[in-house]
Amino acid sequence: MKQGADLRGLVGYQVQRAHLLIDTDARAAMAAHDLSPAKLTALILIRDNPGCDQTALGRALSINRSSAMKLVNILAERGLVERRPGRDLRTNALWLTAEGEAKVPVMVDALRVSDARMTARLSAEEVRTLSALLRKLGPVPRAASAD
Repeated sequence: MKQGADLRGLVGYQVQRAHLLIDTDARAAMAAHDLSPAKLTALILIRDNPGCDQTALGRALSINRSSAMKLVNILAERGLVERRPGRDLRTNALWLTAEGEAKVPVMVDALRVSDARMTARLSAEEVRTLSALLRKLGPVPRAASAD
């Protein structure tokens, strides 16, 4: 279908379109591991922040505490994450199990293959530039109103 100048000129639309393509490929790459890219992201965050709690994980993933609990339950049921006593009686610290530690690098490699496939038409410099530009996107402070 034809995309007019309005759509081609909207960065948000282009990013969303790219996200859909990349996410579809990433999900296919992760299918052999029976895990979504989002669940792998959670595992990586837990690996990189051993002992974090579900609230911190939820904040990092931009999901609510209830969704974080469901996510951790799934990862624990699969033997990838374990809960240990946290900093107080109300929290649990999250840690990768030995199985989780062994599987995360394999799954990351599968995602790297997907990334390489999706960026194959870009030069190495273009990939570095795209990554740098995407890291710059985010909330922009709004100008203070003149009340």
